[in-house]
Amino acid sequence: MKFFNFDNPVMQALTKLADLFILNLLFTLCCIPVVTIGASLTALYTVTLKAAKNEESYIVSSFFRAFKENFKISTLSWLIMLAAGIVLFLDFRFSAFLPVSYSQVIRVAAVSFSIIYFLLMTYLFPYIARFENTLKNSFKNAFILSIIHLPYTFLFLIIALLSIALTIFINFQISGFLWFVIGFSGIAYVNSLFFRKIFSKYE
Repeated sequence: MKFFNFDNPVMQALTKLADLFILNLLFTLCCIPVVTIGASLTALYTVTLKAAKNEESYIVSSFFRAFKENFKISTLSWLIMLAAGIVLFLDFRFSAFLPVSYSQVIRVAAVSFSIIYFLLMTYLFPYIARFENTLKNSFKNAFILSIIHLPYTFLFLIIALLSIALTIFINFQISGFLWFVIGFSGIAYVNSLFFRKIFSKYE
């Protein structure tokens, strides 16, 4: 039957959805220890960057291979970003208890650093997934790429904001189910379609 032909667009779409579900499950499980979130993000993007160009078919083995190969730099990067995120959160919290003049200065500084934080979080782990480099150069190049390719950066911001909005404004059970089934891998895959265009200039 033609429907069960793997060249059929419907079957290809269903296969892609099944792969993204498996990938989403692997990513979610590997994020549970928290300290491994960086390695999980890198492994996630390693697979989706290849899938975006139809280069990968072995989801599980590719994920764990990337997880292992990039564990050190990804974990160090994540711990740095986690510490920075905690500091930014505390800055916003403590600014509320300070005099207005001091509070405004701290909040402006915190907002400025939050923008840099978003730029790094958006590009850093996809960059590590695609390129081999030192920890310092990975941070530097991820930031530079986010500035050079501002139109794509704004697009990533829109995707992130839409994801947050859908999570907030639709039924929690539905949004929770979607995140569990395909949320993380789906967003990574969509982002990877654009990251491929960005990274292809430097490969």
